[in-house]
Amino acid sequence: MVILSIGLEPQPDSTEVQRILTLSKSADGFFMEAHPKLQPVDTATKGIFLAGTAESPKDIKDSVTQACAAASRANILMAQGEIRVEALTATIHDAACTGCGLCVKVCPYNALWMDGEGKGRKARVVAAACAGCGACSAECMFDAIEMRHFTDAQIYAQIDAATAEDAQGKVVAFACNWCSYAGADFAGVSRMQYPPTVRIIRTMCSARVNPKFVRYALRRGAAAVLVSGCHLKDCHYISANYNTLRRVEKLWKELERKGVDRNRLHLEWFTAAEGQKFADKVKEMKAVVAGVTPDEIAKGVKAYKERLDGR
Repeated sequence: MVILSIGLEPQPDSTEVQRILTLSKSADGFFMEAHPKLQPVDTATKGIFLAGTAESPKDIKDSVTQACAAASRANILMAQGEIRVEALTATIHDAACTGCGLCVKVCPYNALWMDGEGKGRKARVVAAACAGCGACSAECMFDAIEMRHFTDAQIYAQIDAATAEDAQGKVVAFACNWCSYAGADFAGVSRMQYPPTVRIIRTMCSARVNPKFVRYALRRGAAAVLVSGCHLKDCHYISANYNTLRRVEKLWKELERKGVDRNRLHLEWFTAAEGQKFADKVKEMKAVVAGVTPDEIAKGVKAYKERLDGR
């Protein structure tokens, strides 16, 4: 067999383009689409579209087809004159904002900025640029940022429901919308068998998982907590899941300081196609649940009894 084609690699300057346009990349270095089936030419940054080998290796026919689709998507936006954003964006509570600026540092889209000086310094959101990942909300220590959807109150209510009965036999699993939740869904539609001990709470991104959510689940008596998201460097919100990794590592250290078994908190990365991996992870955590004693549950409850401002 004679091979008449050579391997394709991303352009050397694609990293600079990624930085300027705040795009996501796949593990092989090509730009990542918003959804491979529903939005194959869109990116997570609204108004930026992909065509040809910028997205992945492809032949001329597929490149032309994708270019036509990208032009059509761009034309739809331009014909509207103004755009509507999804109700996923962040909002700032000025009364609670201290102007620390931590939220600005973790936003992968540069959608947050600081306005004013001194005590009057407050965070502001550019709604058109915000993708709703929730990384800023989870970073804020003063509850000054609220997401319009997947609000803190909604997530706390789901934790309450998940732990209302037999909490010591449950795993509370936080799953990102694009990969880990889709992987769990794939496991379900494929009829893959796994223990019914897991209770899944969906978030737009794993970076939306506030450490307070994990603490609250342990305070409610959950046997274990699973935080899951897209693989590192495959995040649909560019690099937001690196914040997830940083926060979970801090939580592991915190659990050890409080005398709580750190094995009760797990972090795992999935793709939408890894339904079997999700099922295997739940089976692994069933063994963790079985090993958690009533005394260990009591340690977690006591450790976070006074931590969550009345919760």
